[in-house]
Amino acid sequence: MERSSDYGAFMEKFVLKPSSSSHELPLNGLTFAVKDSFTLWVELLISFDVNGFVTGFGNPDWARTHSAATSTAAAVLAILRGGVTCVGKTVMDEMAYRK
Repeated sequence: MERSSDYGAFMEKFVLKPSSSSHELPLNGLTFAVKDSFTLWVELLISFDVNGFVTGFGNPDWARTHSAATSTAAAVLAILRGGVTCVGKTVMDEMAYRK
C-alpha cells in the first residue's frame, strides 16, 4: 500500500486496488476517495473505515488518540469489488456537526 504526504483535499493518500482481476469488472479504471467520516441517519451510525487507517471525523486530536480501523466498511469493499481503485481519505468538517 503506497502512502503520500501531499494532502491537498486528502487526509491521507493511499492506493487500495480491487482484489480480483479488475480488467473484467464493470467499474474498471475508475477511482474514488473515502470521506474521513461517518453518516448518522435515523439513529444508524455508519463509519467509512478503511482497514489500517484511522477514521478521524475531521478532528486531528481524535485521529491522533484513536487506533486504526481493523476492518474496512462494507460500502468501501463493495466499490472495490466493482473494480474501482481507492486513492485515499478526504477532508471533512470537524465531527460532522449539523444543526
